[in-house]
Amino acid sequence: MGVSRRTFLKLSGLTAAGSLVSGLATGIASATTVEYTAIPGVDSKTLFIDVTRCIGCASCVTACKKQNNLPAPYKNSKYTNGDNWTAVKFYKKEDKDDGGLYKVKMQCMHCNEPSCVAVCPTGAAFKREDGIVLIDGDVCIACRNCVVACPYAIPGENKESGVVEKCTFCKERMAEGKPTACAEACPTGAVQFGEREELLIKANERLGQLKKQGYTNANIYGNKELGGLKVIYLLPGNPLKMGFMENPKVATGDVLLKWAMGLVTAGAVIAGPLRKVFGEDDKSVNINREQGVQTGE
Repeated sequence: MGVSRRTFLKLSGLTAAGSLVSGLATGIASATTVEYTAIPGVDSKTLFIDVTRCIGCASCVTACKKQNNLPAPYKNSKYTNGDNWTAVKFYKKEDKDDGGLYKVKMQCMHCNEPSCVAVCPTGAAFKREDGIVLIDGDVCIACRNCVVACPYAIPGENKESGVVEKCTFCKERMAEGKPTACAEACPTGAVQFGEREELLIKANERLGQLKKQGYTNANIYGNKELGGLKVIYLLPGNPLKMGFMENPKVATGDVLLKWAMGLVTAGAVIAGPLRKVFGEDDKSVNINREQGVQTGE
């Protein structure tokens, strides 16, 4: 009986992990499919999410599922994974004593310095020149390195395909000159799509308004983190209270090299040591897929 390409890749996991060690210096293997082709003009496109305007209706979740043919049910999930590329998470308002909740839309951030790409042993995870970070399902061996490495706990295995999947920044719609499905579906303007510089102007204007309204800890998140995210947020309070790391670090350098060598030796992924690669300073960081990113005790 023949062996499928994906099965072969999975059986070759340790060899692939060894390739990661040398790949740290040489980068991702050359691309051969249209998936790797950058779309002109998309490099400057950004999503702007204004948390203060989100009503938690999950229209973005439904639109994402329909656009990408993801499995039902068409309702909000507590966290993102291979079957749910978008999720709206709810956080208690720490700065306002009104018993309310902040609703925070989460999806792949398409980091300029993506940890998922850095730890992928096969080159399945890659970043295009237009800034879109993708996972090639034909190359993915479902080792889940990227699941562990993501500082925002975004990617996960799709139960049907058996490989890791996540938001693709609606690359098909980008090719047609359309906005992302989530931005098009948002009824309140909480999710906006457009040119980065224009959206940053809007974000700063809104930031000024929030400051005047008493949100003293309001901030813009994503403009500088990990080299700049393709998704920027207007947060009304502390990022740590809304599922974000304040100073995320990409999983690269000597620490990752040592981890990769350990992977080759042990033949298994140990989440704890790798998590320290992109933790904040010396703090222990714990990823809870339902609650987002939270600091350890």
